[in-house]
Formats: sequence, C-alpha cells, structure tokens
Amino acid sequence: MTKRALLSVFDKTGIVDFARFLIDEGFSLLSTGGTYKVLVKAGLDVTEVSSYTQADEILGGRVKTLHPRIHGGLLGRRNDEGDLKTMKELDIDPIEVVVVNLYPFFEKSGENLPLDELIEFIDIGGPTMMRSAAKNHKFVTVVTDPSDYSELMRKWKSDNGLSLSSRRKLAGKVFALTSAYDAAVSASLRGDKETPEWLTSSYRKSSELRYGENPHQRAAWYTPSSFAAFGSLSDLVQHQGKELSFNNIRDLDGAWRSVSEFEDTACVGVKHAAPCGAALGGSTLDAWEKARDADPVSIFGGIVTFNREVDEDTALSLSTLFLEVIAAPGYSEAALSVFRKKKNLRVLSILRPSCDRWEALPVDGGICLQEVDRDFLPESDWNVPTEAKPSIDQMRDLAFAWKVVKHVKSNGIVLASGLKTTGIGTGQPNRVGAVEIAIAASDGLNVYGAVMASDAFFPFDDAVKAASSAGISAVIQPGGSLRDEDSIRICDEAGIPMVFTGRRHFRH
Repeated sequence: MTKRALLSVFDKTGIVDFARFLIDEGFSLLSTGGTYKVLVKAGLDVTEVSSYTQADEILGGRVKTLHPRIHGGLLGRRNDEGDLKTMKELDIDPIEVVVVNLYPFFEKSGENLPLDELIEFIDIGGPTMMRSAAKNHKFVTVVTDPSDYSELMRKWKSDNGLSLSSRRKLAGKVFALTSAYDAAVSASLRGDKETPEWLTSSYRKSSELRYGENPHQRAAWYTPSSFAAFGSLSDLVQHQGKELSFNNIRDLDGAWRSVSEFEDTACVGVKHAAPCGAALGGSTLDAWEKARDADPVSIFGGIVTFNREVDEDTALSLSTLFLEVIAAPGYSEAALSVFRKKKNLRVLSILRPSCDRWEALPVDGGICLQEVDRDFLPESDWNVPTEAKPSIDQMRDLAFAWKVVKHVKSNGIVLASGLKTTGIGTGQPNRVGAVEIAIAASDGLNVYGAVMASDAFFPFDDAVKAASSAGISAVIQPGGSLRDEDSIRICDEAGIPMVFTGRRHFRH
C-alpha cells in the first residue's frame, strides 16, 4: 500500500520545506484547500483530498476530511489482521503522517466578532484528524506546531524515522492543544456570568521561570489561550531588565489590582505580596514620593505601580532607590532613558486596568473559583452610627483607605492621612494585633489624626480602644458584629466618627 502523509494547515509557515522533506522520505502527499494550492504553486506533487476520497468538499468547506478513507487510514491498526483486511477491501491506504494546525479561534475570540462569524472559526475537521492520529500514534506521526518542523526533520534523519516515544510526545501535545481549543470555544459561547459545571480554562506557556517561590521549586508563566480571557497581565510589555520571576509576577498582580482601584493619579508599592505604601497625588512624582515615604524601609527591593504614564521627574526619583519592578500604563521617552541606566530594573507597561472577573485559587485536591472582589457599596449607602460625623477631609481619607485595605491580607488594617497610607497591619490572626502593627508601622509619621480602615468588623471593642489611644481620628469598617454597640460606644466617648460600609473585604 502507498505510504501517505496528509497536510492541512491554516498557518503555512515552513509547510513547503516540510512537505519536500516528506516527499524525499518516500511519502505521497494529500492536501486540502489553501494548503493544496500553496504546495502545487511550489511545484510539489500532491493529491487533493477530494480526489483521493472521491467526495467533493461540501457545505462551503465545512466538510473536507470527514471521510472513511481519511479516518480509516489514520485509525487502522497496522498489526491487526481485521483492520488490514477492511482497509484492503475499502481501498484505504494507511496515512502515516498528519500535519495539521487549526483555524485561529484563539486569536479571533478576542476580536469581538458577531457570534455567527466567530462560529466559522471553530475547526472541526482539523481536531478530528489530530485526535484520530494521536490515538493511533503507535503507527501515525501527528505534527501540529510549525516550530517543531526543523527538530523533527533532524530527528527523522538521524534516527531513520521517529521513535515511539517521540510519536507519543507529539500525541500528548495534540490532546493538550485540542482540550485548550475546546476550552476557548466553550468560554466564548458560555460567557463568564455563572460558575460552570465543568471548569475548562486553558493556558499556554509564555515562558519558563528561573524558579518558583524558592530556588528549589520549578515554575513557568502561563497566559490564557483565548484572547477573550486575557487579563491585564496577559499582554504586558517588558521594556528592559531581567526576566520576571515567579514572585515578581505574584506581587505585580496584587500591586496592579490595587492601583487599578483609583481614578485619580495613584501609586502603590508592594513587598512580599503585601502593600507597603499607597498614595494619591497631583502627579506621578507626588504620588510616588508619598507612597515611598509611607514605609521607606519596606519599599526597598519592592514593586511599584502607577495608573498614569510615568514622566522623567518621577523616573529620576524612582532611580534613587533599589526596586525590582516598575509598572505603569506607559512612560515618556525621557523616563525610559533614565531607567536604561539601571539595566537589571524590570520596567513594564501594562495596557489595561485589572479586569479579571473570576479568580481560581488552587488547594491540595481541587480549585476554588470565585468572583474577583470588585464590589463597593456607594458612599451614599454607607452608614455613620456614631454621634460624631466625619469631615470632608476625613471622608476622603476614609474612602482612600477603604480601597487600599481591600488588597491587604486579612486580618487587614490601613491607617491613612492626606491620601496616603501611614501604617499597614496585614495577615494577622486577630484584628487588634493588626491594629497594633499598623500603629507601630506609623512610627515617625504622626499617627495622631490619621483615619483607620478595617477589612472586616470588630468582634470586640479592643481594636477601637487601641486606635483611640493612639490618636486615630476616624474609623471605617463593614459593621455587622454582634458587639457593634461596644465599638460605637468607645468611639462616642472619644468623639471619633465611625463609618459602616456594609461590605466585608477579606483577602486570604
């Protein structure tokens, strides 16, 4: 029987050279549509699939390769007498090589096409051939990635064909690709308003990372395979510096989520997954200097993010301190020139605010899926249960601190004054401990007169007592404790206004 290879690719990069190689190795070529035309134009001897199957393409090209002579040639077991007898009776030649890549649904899913148009980019014949060939990889080689052509040709020549282990790896690549492809289709058709019965999100490796949280842990960076699922970090631009580390990416995620909360010019610094300084300012320089001065010790070696383009003056100030990463929507050319003098500094452009709707949190044995915490009750729905009412300036600081504390690990406390943080207590097992840490962190920054935000209610009055003793001037918290009246009483005795927001913002 004739030894055949079937080539049907959307991405035609390198396909002519690979086809020539297959001919030199003794294969007769089958092909379809645009691939057939490219190969014929290159002067290669190739048979069109419709001629081989004696069945024309139908339904506007929707049905090309879905035929027994194709799938019988892919799935027939070469060591099974029954299969071989059937193939001979039906004049089915074995197809020993399949070279297929898919319609660009991944890319098209991000173009906001009308659904009827997007559906036409769902590939049926390609994945079907790939899966048939991969199932029968003991006898069939299936190639899906043009970047593999050169290495496969080298191996083929050096080993006089591909080994079973090589074909098995290629088959595994098929099922990873088709499952990711199906997940992208599912996400586009389903939308993301409900938790799905089957969680089928798919990601493609963007880069290997030097290591994980610690040097002995392997790690890689993946981005969504579907453009429709891209979040803010999926298409970041790195202008300079060392490659991003696992910890850089994790910290950057938290910093960017936090700075994206604000409409006014903002700067947020993060160190070891915790905000260490945040501020609003009249310019990026003003916001940066306030955020830096909020905790000048912790910001050393940290990550700094802005929600505005960074100018030269800000870059000059940033360059006086050792930082791991700077991220912003953009930079002036003068600012980039300043940063180039610090070759290891990672400078990133992130082109959109934090936008993920869902976040998946892995645990040992499963994944928890939840909506990203974007919900704030408007200030008009906030309640002030104390006798004293906050001033306009206090309300500004309270609203600012309330947005920051949402990104502080629970139990979380944020002190703020003048639209900048003055102390942060994060990740404590009890709330009064977080208050005490935030107050201690404000040493030298004048706690007196600052406001305090708590990500959850006060179960006892001890936290409010500690705040009052330190000179805190106003408090914001969700409310809802059985002992709210105890905290209200302490505030009333001290003349401190307290705001209830009606929303808790735990972050574990």
